[in-house]
Amino acid sequence: MFMILTIVLYFGGFIYISLRLNGGFNIQPPYNHLVVILGLLAALIGGSTMLFRRGEYSFMQVLGPLGFILMGCFAITITVFIITDIVSLSNIFLKFKNFRYYATLTASVISVLFCAYALLNVAIVQKIKRITIQVENLPVDSIKVAAISDLHINLWTSPKVINKIFDKVAALNADIIVIVGDVIDTDINRNNRFLEYGFAKLKAPLGVFAVTGNHEYYTGVDAFNEMFQKLGVKVLNNETVLTGGTINVAGIEDIRWKDKETILKTLDSANPKYPTIFLSHRPETFNIAQSKNIFQISGHTHAGQIPPIWIARNFFMQYNYGIYKLGQSIMYLTSGTRWWGPPMRFLNTCEIVLVTLERKKDKQ
Repeated sequence: MFMILTIVLYFGGFIYISLRLNGGFNIQPPYNHLVVILGLLAALIGGSTMLFRRGEYSFMQVLGPLGFILMGCFAITITVFIITDIVSLSNIFLKFKNFRYYATLTASVISVLFCAYALLNVAIVQKIKRITIQVENLPVDSIKVAAISDLHINLWTSPKVINKIFDKVAALNADIIVIVGDVIDTDINRNNRFLEYGFAKLKAPLGVFAVTGNHEYYTGVDAFNEMFQKLGVKVLNNETVLTGGTINVAGIEDIRWKDKETILKTLDSANPKYPTIFLSHRPETFNIAQSKNIFQISGHTHAGQIPPIWIARNFFMQYNYGIYKLGQSIMYLTSGTRWWGPPMRFLNTCEIVLVTLERKKDKQ
């Protein structure tokens, strides 16, 4: 039902944009019909991508990437046009001549520029985000933790791209590597396809740990668990591990993110003599976990990725991106190592995170 409603709204949005262009630029027949037809064609390609994105259909190798780009351009463009239409209400009183034409022209130019920027931002920028956090009870001076999240590997994700990401992670020489969910949007465990993507490069002296995200359950969580079992990666399903005799690493299944009892029980199993890293795909769990004096790493939000979600997450959501503190606990919420759907980001970037956990010095 949700998918049907989404596609109906999607088609309606493309028709709205087409009619706005026709009305704003006063496009006459037969060209106005052509604009609507092109809008419906774009909606059909994007809708097909939503419906068939997890099936192994040959035609999706071309239509899939194009469909996601059209979806991203649609999201940005309809946001700009709606904002422009709201601003245009002021012309009821101002009564500027040809206001509708210039408003449509402005919205069109801004949409094109924003879409081009969002595409280039993903294609060019992937930063190494370095942060330092002080923690209590750390028996060594420091531990380096590399974190990746939201890879969203699908049927048309290039193995070359993922290998480059893993090369960057390996070059950080972290003591621990953590993977905070939404790794796969298709089953790459079949025929050991994960080997093409370079997952075997993820090695760290104190271990490599992972937790599930919501997309693992859409794809098949058994495939996710089997893949990492073959690689020797510890998937933390509501459990805690003391690694290297220096730090606890705890993690929950995404399917249990609302379960307060499971979260607290998982954290209570940690050795209290040592600090705890808590892996949870969704940042909302921090409201519960913060009572246990932990350092949490989460993903899921993509820092909004593109409008209109970017607007909603930045201005109306409790957690979006960055460092958050509650009580004695700290969370770093990453923007994600890649993206979901449209290969586009607006005013945020893809990132690999390197956290240096330092032993908190006693106050003199």
